Amino acid sequence: MAETNTLAEFAATTSFDDIPTDVVEEAKRAIRDYVGVALYGSQHDIGDRISSYVDGYLPGDDAAVLGRGTASPPGAALSNGTFGHAIDYDDTFESIVIHPTSPVFPAALAGVQVAEGSGRDALTAYIVGVEAAFRTGHATYPSHYDNGWHSTGTVGTFGASAAAASALGLTPEAIERAYGIAASCSSSLKKNFGSMTKPLHAGHAAQMGVRAAMLADAGFTADDAVFEGDIGYGRVMTPGGEYDPSAITEGLGETWAVDDIGFKPYPSGVITHAAMDAAREVVEREDIGPDDVESVRVALDDAASEMLIHADPDDALQAKFSIEFCLAAILRERDAGVREFSDEYVADPRTQEVVAKVEREFESNLFGGEFAGYGARVTLTTTDGEQYVAVEKYAPGSPNNPVSDDRLDAKFFECAEPTVGPERADAVAAAIADLDTDGALDRLLESATAGSDDA
Repeated sequence: MAETNTLAEFAATTSFDDIPTDVVEEAKRAIRDYVGVALYGSQHDIGDRISSYVDGYLPGDDAAVLGRGTASPPGAALSNGTFGHAIDYDDTFESIVIHPTSPVFPAALAGVQVAEGSGRDALTAYIVGVEAAFRTGHATYPSHYDNGWHSTGTVGTFGASAAAASALGLTPEAIERAYGIAASCSSSLKKNFGSMTKPLHAGHAAQMGVRAAMLADAGFTADDAVFEGDIGYGRVMTPGGEYDPSAITEGLGETWAVDDIGFKPYPSGVITHAAMDAAREVVEREDIGPDDVESVRVALDDAASEMLIHADPDDALQAKFSIEFCLAAILRERDAGVREFSDEYVADPRTQEVVAKVEREFESNLFGGEFAGYGARVTLTTTDGEQYVAVEKYAPGSPNNPVSDDRLDAKFFECAEPTVGPERADAVAAAIADLDTDGALDRLLESATAGSDDA
């Protein structure tokens, strides 16, 4: 089916003018959401540690590091990708378990700076990269993901490669080689969920994508049909034999993966969000506090069992993959933002007391197996014997269950302002809204690379 060539041709030949206006606007929403989250992540403990590594081993002046300074292009991509996923607040596809923007936009951003390109070039590269990640993900899903691979890091590498290659203006032949290089660098394990290595997956994918594109541009060789064949990426990475090359090729350039992106209202694994919104609706409507609750039972799709691996979390990273903690935070606060996902809040005895009231259960195809199994059913029983049941089929923030612009605005400023301050946060948002105009990319980089000392 020549899927490697088809995907390479798409990345090489798609121009800004080929992309519908509504797709461009949706891309801007995703980029703003990512930049806000990445700015917060840049000052997180994970951000500090990855920055120390990059400063020591991948320094340079050619590419911007959000919330910080500069680095080499691979170093900036590693930093910015890790920042974006540091607190698990970044966007996800609705139809497949992948965080697209954290691996892809950092690669686009690094590539466009190397090429001295424009905001239009960055948008094009980003949209092309999201498409590559989405299609590679669907071609290998669910076997690849079910076998323990974290697709954000694995197929995200192809998205990052496509983005960097587009920004650098590579030929189709060079992009085929870039995909071949990327395939050998594509790795991330779900076993590391709840640790610092999970956000590293997004940064690794971004870094490897930039490296693959730059090596290919320098004439480095690789197999030029890496997806195809018995030992091609597709079959090797799908032990269940479910590789579907048509998912890569059919409708390419006719439908757009950006339209499948959902924006997180909570900084935790997306699999927790439907349950959190369902519980939030009950406690707000009935005016229920944590002391009024006898028990909470949450039903989730079987697919959630491999992600929600911390029933009794010890710290904030584990709490992101604990449905017990996530619902406890909703019961205590009727919301859960960056403040609640802290080591101190997790360890608070009042939190632990509510965590103990939550029980989980898993059901096969809870809602017919649709939309990556993100739905939930919450049954809340009060101390006076009242029982309330709330069902949320789709994760809030997803295209089928969007959250309000006001809620996304609040999220952006909650994340961006602690790093760059209110004025620069406004400037970042304005620059992204105008990213397809002259000078907007420079304004974005100037506003978003101010460190916390300048806020």
